[in-house]
Amino acid sequence: MPLNQIELLILSWIDRYKDLYTRDDIKYVLPFENRGEECGVTLHHPHGQIYCYPFIPPVIHKEIKSFKENNYLLSIMGILEKKYYVYQDEHFIVAVPPFARYAYEIWIIPKLRVSGPWEFNDDQLQSFALCLQKVVKGYDSFLQKKCPYIMGLHAAPSLVDNTFHFHVEFYPPLRSGDKPKILAGSESMAGVFIMDVLPEETAVILREYINQ
Repeated sequence: MPLNQIELLILSWIDRYKDLYTRDDIKYVLPFENRGEECGVTLHHPHGQIYCYPFIPPVIHKEIKSFKENNYLLSIMGILEKKYYVYQDEHFIVAVPPFARYAYEIWIIPKLRVSGPWEFNDDQLQSFALCLQKVVKGYDSFLQKKCPYIMGLHAAPSLVDNTFHFHVEFYPPLRSGDKPKILAGSESMAGVFIMDVLPEETAVILREYINQ
């Protein structure tokens, strides 16, 4: 998508957040996109979805608790900027998290804490749009095909939040080429992910393709 359309998409997300969080029966709003048959997609035209939960989902609940204790994203920002980034500018860093569970996992993180995209100024919104475009193009260039992925926006559970740090997570379910990442014994039974490539190595590989 061209940047102006991505910016329009972001504005649509912001509109939905602002409207849906006024409802008493909604406790959390999650815009996301599943891309590719490997992720269970049956409608192949570009589209996304928004789930609205009457409760805080478990993963988000853990993030909320963690951010209240310590902003772990800001605490690792220095090492992300030096070692794990695949793209960055004044406002955002795009990086492979050092705790990645998938071989080519990428997070888009504002360098300054915001609770959600509704707090972006014009420069941040344009920067965010460019980051989204670069990630998707980079993935496709790396695999030489449309890369399958799950992408989700992790925002605060309310429009006013002084601790949550908004970020976007991309999970491509591949460990290399056409080989899928299968959740085997350790992942499924123990919740311990086995990585096929070190995050710092992944960052070097993806950095080349995302910055073409």
